[in-house]
Formats: sequence, structure tokens, C-alpha cells
Amino acid sequence: MNKSIKVISLSTKDIFMNTIFHQTVKIIRNEAVGDQIWRIRIASKEIARTVKPGQFCMLRLPGFHAPLLGRPLAIFRADSDSIDVVYAVVGKGTELMAKFVPGQDIEIWGPLGNGFPLNSDKTQWPTRPLLVAGGIGQTPMFLLAQAFLNESRTEKVTLLWGGRDKAHLACLEDFEELAAQFPGRLEILNATDDGSYAHHGFVTELEKEQLDSGEFTSENSCVYSCGPEPMLKKVAELAQNASLTCWVSLETPMACGMGICFTCITKCKDKNAPEGWDYCRTCTEGPVFNAEKLVWE
Repeated sequence: MNKSIKVISLSTKDIFMNTIFHQTVKIIRNEAVGDQIWRIRIASKEIARTVKPGQFCMLRLPGFHAPLLGRPLAIFRADSDSIDVVYAVVGKGTELMAKFVPGQDIEIWGPLGNGFPLNSDKTQWPTRPLLVAGGIGQTPMFLLAQAFLNESRTEKVTLLWGGRDKAHLACLEDFEELAAQFPGRLEILNATDDGSYAHHGFVTELEKEQLDSGEFTSENSCVYSCGPEPMLKKVAELAQNASLTCWVSLETPMACGMGICFTCITKCKDKNAPEGWDYCRTCTEGPVFNAEKLVWE
């Protein structure tokens, strides 16, 4: 049962209009699913019923003041009354979160951000979308793949997903179950840095192979990606070489998640700015950006 629900209507530069729910809710499940990777299920029918692929939420541990700030985490799955979030234990906040048990309270606000545009900048539907994930970057990909597969216009979705080793391909079984629900319409290709599973190498090597096949064209495909920034830069470069629109979801540290604090800024091209670029807030103008509009460092 939700202890409180605050509804916030937020508009930023007319880029998106979002209804944000701020709640204290119950944890349903919290369990390890990989090497220092956990999956938490949270009771929130409001967020579950309004989230779009690629959006995220902020999670905060009520009653704790160190850390004080929430943690931005992509929403992995959603059903009628709950959401699943997959997170890596990398600091004090997530270390504490991993110790939480079902029945405990957690503070959440979301859904946040713009999410992935399914039909990109084009008028036609991408019938062969190419999804590229690295590390924990699979987290926004389940809802994205599901959204494409629920559209009969989509012929086939290809997911390329790389990790350090097989233990870091957390929740792979969710994607395999989704593929079983849509026979022949979801292809999953994996890569591991150490060669412990599937392709031995980087996921961008798989991307190059797929794009070189000629199966993905500017008429039938777009690239959607999430992962470490060096990987995203390479994904975008390969997509540009193949004349494909590429949408990337940035994993930028955030504090508020609503565009107030300006801690999550990234450089975006702006022909009207003196230096040819200006800062964008990842939490509101993103986290998803057209890769061509970013200034890659």
C-alpha cells in the first residue's frame, strides 16, 4: 500500500511533459541476479502504468541521511501494479539497498526522462530495430524490445548485449522468455570480454558484423543503445557510417532527476551557441539523445 502519492506535472523547455509520482512504497522482492547485480521489485501501479521504454526512476532509502540523495535507475520491467529495477552495487547507496528485504519501505519518484522514441525522426516505422547494450545497459532494453514486439509492424528485433563475463549478463533469461513469446521475432546475440559466453570480444564487434550484413538500412532500422560512454561513442560511429539514426541513453550521475540541480549536464551541439554547443540536462532533455546531437569527449 502506498503511504503517500504526490503528483508533479513538469515541463522543461517544451521538450517533454511528464506526470511524476512521488511515493513511499513497499519492496516486494530484492535479490541478487548476477555478480554484484541485484533486482528489486517495487509496488507502484501508478509508475508501472505510465512508464515508457527508456525512462527511469529515483530511489531513496527513507530514514537514511547518508547517503541523502536518491539513485537514478532505469526501469527494467513493469506489470499492472509493480516495477522491476536492476542495479549494480557500486557505492554506499546501492550497498544499503541490497540489504533491504520485502515489506520494507522505499521512496521513489518517477517515471523520469524522455524515453526512447520508437519511430525516431522518420515517418516510417523501423521494422528492424537494432538494440545494443553494454554491461548494466540492458536495463532499458526489455521494455523497448517489448514495445517493438507488441507492434505488428515490427518484423524482427535484434538485441546485441555484451558484458564482462556471463555473470554480468544479469536477467538474460527475461529476454529469452520474451523471445519465446514472440517466436522468430527477437534475436539475442551476446558477447563477453573474457569469452566465457558467446562471442569473445566487444559488443560493438557484433554491431559491425550486423551492419555489414546489409540487413539494416536507413529505410528499415534505427539503433538504440545504452551502456558505458566509450561504448556508446563507438556504437554511434558505426551507426553513422551505416547512415542509421542512433539513439543513446546516457548513464550520467544525477542528484534530483527533475532538472533542478544541474549536476547531470552533458554537452549538446547548438549552432546558436558561441562555441557551437551548450549544456543539456540528462535527466530532463535525456537520458535518451540523438547521438548526432552530442559532443563526444
